Amino acid sequence: METLQQQFGNIIRRRRLEMKLGQESFADKAGLHRTHVSLLERGKRMPSLLVIKKVAAALETTMASLMDEIDAVESPSRRPRSKLK
Repeated sequence: METLQQQFGNIIRRRRLEMKLGQESFADKAGLHRTHVSLLERGKRMPSLLVIKKVAAALETTMASLMDEIDAVESPSRRPRSKLK
């Protein structure tokens, strides 16, 4: 099972590649160091809210969109069950 960091990194990498951006170009656009982006994409670093905001802006999306995608990847067994019947 992937960690939260790995899920986030996979989403960043996929979206970056869809935009046809290399890591260095993406890092410049996000205002981050290329090494930091590499660590994020490999799931080796847990991003702060500020970094998530910068990444979202560089991907031309919102923080909520990135988080929604992580929620969609999560298995149903890990989601809380609704108490409404």
